[in-house]
Amino acid sequence: MEHSKKGRARRRNPMDPTVEGKRRATIMKRVHMARKRGERIQVTFDEKGQPEGKHGDELMSWIGVLAREHVPIWIQDWRSRDLDGLKEIIWKETVTSFTVEESFRNTCLKSCGEAARNFRYDLYKTFVEEFINEESVWTRPKKVIDNYPNIEEEDWMKFVQYRTSSQFQQLSDRGSEIRTNNEYSSRGGRDGYRKLDQEMFKKNKKWEKRDGLWLEQQTGPDGELKM
Repeated sequence: MEHSKKGRARRRNPMDPTVEGKRRATIMKRVHMARKRGERIQVTFDEKGQPEGKHGDELMSWIGVLAREHVPIWIQDWRSRDLDGLKEIIWKETVTSFTVEESFRNTCLKSCGEAARNFRYDLYKTFVEEFINEESVWTRPKKVIDNYPNIEEEDWMKFVQYRTSSQFQQLSDRGSEIRTNNEYSSRGGRDGYRKLDQEMFKKNKKWEKRDGLWLEQQTGPDGELKM
């Protein structure tokens, strides 16, 4: 039985071929065309070390592709030293396609870890949470097989085993409690703080503290804070 969960993921459905597949195909095509010409895509960073502009968006999309295709879905801690070899592969893949200085290595790898975590969250919300007591949850969904052939059956079983464990449930409950106690929810969306920060800079808004950036993100068009 094909199982999927609709309407509860915090972003777009990651298995939607009209969204995820199209975005991935577009960035892959651009990167490979540049490689064939012996070129790398030039990326600039703002004063806070964040990639900016169209090429910055392409870099972040490329890092997202690498996260989904190379980072095992069953890992629990991106900071583990056991992943140093994998991080080196991802970094080399990045600088082969983009001109990124070594000083921005940690920024790129941190973004990769965040993208991988978000991907695992989407997989869990879409294919596991609602079906946690069903036998079919242990079998890779067809949409996962079709869109992410790098995720093998063993990977999926290890992923489900952890996501159905008491350890994960405790962490999940703790996260839910923190979110419940947070008075305001974020309105940043994809790459929210990075893009909002750069948009504010263009408007010549000077913010001394990150609190000002947070406040701007929580404010709607009517000037009111969104609960």
